[in-house]
Amino acid sequence: MQKNINKCSLFLLLLTIMLTVAACGGKSETASPAAYDNEEILITGLKDSDYKISVGDLKKLPSLTKKSEASTADGEIVKAKATGTLLENVLQQEGKSIKDYSSIRFTAQDGYSIAVPQDVLKNRPIILAYELDGKPLVAENQPIMVVVPGERAMYWVRMLDRIELKTGAQQTPVKKVVFLETAVKSLPQEDYQYYDSVDKAIKTQDLVESYAGTDEVNNVFIKAGDELNKNESQSNFIGAYIKMTGKEAPKFLAPKLPQGMHVKDVLCINYGESGFFAYSQGKKVLSPKTLDGQSGIALSEVIKQTGLSRAAKYKFSSGDGQSLEFTVNELGSVLIYQNDQGILVSRCPGAADKNVENLLSIECMK
Repeated sequence: MQKNINKCSLFLLLLTIMLTVAACGGKSETASPAAYDNEEILITGLKDSDYKISVGDLKKLPSLTKKSEASTADGEIVKAKATGTLLENVLQQEGKSIKDYSSIRFTAQDGYSIAVPQDVLKNRPIILAYELDGKPLVAENQPIMVVVPGERAMYWVRMLDRIELKTGAQQTPVKKVVFLETAVKSLPQEDYQYYDSVDKAIKTQDLVESYAGTDEVNNVFIKAGDELNKNESQSNFIGAYIKMTGKEAPKFLAPKLPQGMHVKDVLCINYGESGFFAYSQGKKVLSPKTLDGQSGIALSEVIKQTGLSRAAKYKFSSGDGQSLEFTVNELGSVLIYQNDQGILVSRCPGAADKNVENLLSIECMK
């Protein structure tokens, strides 16, 4: 019996190794470090035209070795001693600095993509590592691995293929907030197979076309209940889904996106001038407010989380097309809650005629 178990274990181990090598384009675990020196990383936004730098060229720049750690989405701590060169060294060759950019997006050979926001760029070194723990990178991390000490593991991009440098305003001011729970009622919902469960999901494209328009946006900002902030490209976002039921919902995900790009427990999404807020997640993570015995979320918290712009007046719209206007002075005490039927309601104290049932959106008035 023990012999059979050992044979089975050996087979599974060999199968895992074969799949790992295949997934990495057939790279060998025992390949010489110099074998990757000619591989190139594409950099956009540094020069007038696209610029490529080889691994060999990176090795010629000043190097450093730094003990680094990061936390995964599950709270696990990943530790490594990274050796490489700073991205800052690459930029300085062209008279530039990380401080010149509002965000930097790293894309891997397997399609994984993550944008590092300005607050991280200002406070953390960005290491382009070609060694970990004193050894050359293993095949599934080659040719370069991005290491950002002290930040979430999602920024540690392996198999680096492309670096996009971006300037200008990071986020467009939000002028309208749409509540996901009401919005999905008017959108097609699909069965989405997620591991062993089948949940309901909507296409992000349907959500955007119905409530945000078709204008091009530079970035899509996703905030999760655990305070994770993710900057996603428009193309990646449009081709995805939001799973509205089941485990970790609302969850941003797509079959074609690597697992590390999925975002669980979505709280809000900012898409251009439109923001989308998930009341179900807000109720879990935001401080509750009680009004006349009714518990919910203060409108001020929704405004804070989404960054809704300040205006003299705001229009509250319901899912059935009705709307009411509020002055900015009336907003401070408004409560958002879900009634016994699961319908979102905005309640204004002392003004029953200004309660909005089936709340869909709040919009700045000119």
